[in-house]
Amino acid sequence: MKRRDNTAHRFVRQDDWTVLIGGHVQVRRHGVPVQSGIVDHAMADSSTLWLRSNGVQPRQAFVRNEGYEIWISPRDLQFRTTPAAARI
Repeated sequence: MKRRDNTAHRFVRQDDWTVLIGGHVQVRRHGVPVQSGIVDHAMADSSTLWLRSNGVQPRQAFVRNEGYEIWISPRDLQFRTTPAAARI
């Protein structure tokens, strides 16, 4: 019997939002998931993050001061070690 790999379902909180641009993340507020999607942009100080629009949903901003946290799977995070601006 093949053993299931549960690491795909685990997420870690990422405080440096600049390294997440282009990555798939989960947005949580007070520990509760509220949205997931691809990061379109993040402020250099990681105070605000924008998720790309998804279908009929418009681009949406999430502000750290309003209690939002950004979570990502460790597998996705391993490819995002430097801020997107530094990769250009």
